[in-house]
Amino acid sequence: MALILCAPLSAHAYVDPGSGMLIWQGLIALVGALIVFVRNPLASLKRLIERFKRK
Repeated sequence: MALILCAPLSAHAYVDPGSGMLIWQGLIALVGALIVFVRNPLASLKRLIERFKRK
C-alpha cells in the first residue's frame, strides 16, 4: 500500500515514432494476410459448391 502512495501520478512516458510505424505496419500486414488467406479458401469453397450443383 505504501508503494502505491509513493508512486507519481503521471508517468511522463515517451513513445518513439518508430513504434507507431511498427504498429501501423503490423496492422497493414494483418489485413494483407487476411485477404490472402481468407479469399483463397472462400474461392475454393465456391468451386466445390459449384461442382456439387452441376452433378
